[in-house]
Amino acid sequence: MYLATTVSNGVDVEVLGLRKLIKNTSYILARQLISGLLQLVIVAIIAREYGSEGNGIFAVALLLPSMLTAFLNLGIGPANVYYLGSAQFSPKKVFQASARLALVLSLFGLAIGGAILQLGANKVFPGIQQQVLWLALITFPLSLMQSLISSIFQGMQEFREFNRVLILQPVVMLVFVIALMIFEVHSIYYLMLGNFLVVLITLVLSIFFLKKFLHNDEESSSEPYVKEALKYGYKAHLSNILAFVNYKADIFLVNFLISPAAAGVYVIAVKLSERLWVLSQAVSTVLLPRLSELSNDERKRLQITPLISRVTLWLTAFASIALAFVAFPLIKFVFGSEYLDAYIPLLILLPGIVFTSASRVLANDLAARGRPELNMYTSWVVVVCNIFGNILLIPMYGLLGAAVATTLAYVLNFCMRLLMYRHITSVSILSLVVIRYSDVRGFFSLFTKIRSNERS
Repeated sequence: MYLATTVSNGVDVEVLGLRKLIKNTSYILARQLISGLLQLVIVAIIAREYGSEGNGIFAVALLLPSMLTAFLNLGIGPANVYYLGSAQFSPKKVFQASARLALVLSLFGLAIGGAILQLGANKVFPGIQQQVLWLALITFPLSLMQSLISSIFQGMQEFREFNRVLILQPVVMLVFVIALMIFEVHSIYYLMLGNFLVVLITLVLSIFFLKKFLHNDEESSSEPYVKEALKYGYKAHLSNILAFVNYKADIFLVNFLISPAAAGVYVIAVKLSERLWVLSQAVSTVLLPRLSELSNDERKRLQITPLISRVTLWLTAFASIALAFVAFPLIKFVFGSEYLDAYIPLLILLPGIVFTSASRVLANDLAARGRPELNMYTSWVVVVCNIFGNILLIPMYGLLGAAVATTLAYVLNFCMRLLMYRHITSVSILSLVVIRYSDVRGFFSLFTKIRSNERS
């Protein structure tokens, strides 16, 4: 079933629409590289100024609003991308529905979060001051609404505004962290308060940027969209919850089973390794609305997804090799000798990071087919293996055990997605993972054309 002519004579820009896809991906990638660099500076300042324990407390406390956002967003974000990408609903109707749902979900989430902190903060987040957790909790409603607004920009494929919104947060946070450093303020409370103000500023500006895309829409009730969004969203929602647990379980369990200081060291390995996801995140951001557009053109989808999958896999693999060589001196220079124990866990995490980059491409293809629940099936198995692996290996091997369990979970996830995609499309597995000379030639030709057009 796979079309062997995918790129046999180079990438067919006009047929596949790759010119726009690559151009948008390049913008997203540039933004993520800048954002990643800013976040690296932020993490380095926090790590040095607050030490491994303070760094761990800050990272673990932020898991609370992140957890609530992941568990209570009901998959509305992916639904926004799908329905706007396929032009089934207007941006104004989507925004109205998202705002109403965000209000209800925020009240519900604050109640749940408050109950957790009142009844079991010391058990769920050992070693973390309750006041810090309360400051983290109040960012949840803002983070939830911000994620929904970002999904609207993504669904409209308005990536210029999407980039402006997402780069705002690390820029403002960096300014605040530098201010704390200059005035020698070393309290975690002020750091967490700064995080709240940063999220608030980002949300206000995001709404301002979005307004110009809404005023031309005709007035209409949001109720029909709410029904459709929830119908699609719940299928994506369970998968996203499991993905969140899969990505964060190791940090939570290191803090729970060892200490905040150990989590502070381990989170450096996680943060550095996840920088390699900038390409797959950029591709995924652009790919989901693009593939949703092609809901009636299976031929193009069967060409685009395998091509993007194998290119993303190998580019990430080459980047991981480079990181492996420079990581040790980088950790010592940027974060300090206190964090050198993060180096070996980082090396162990790299294979899982590489395979996850391609796994995301396949997940977006399945979601664009209106079948996000398929990603959930693989996620259930992977999360169970990841949690049990961490619980078993962390007491025995510490941070190394956490890295091994997480990498094995990531690799398992990729293998299951490969088999699922193969079953649905009959595309050969090799075509999803083996890079071709025609890929390199085709993309080189494409970038040359894009640069030539921009200069002219």
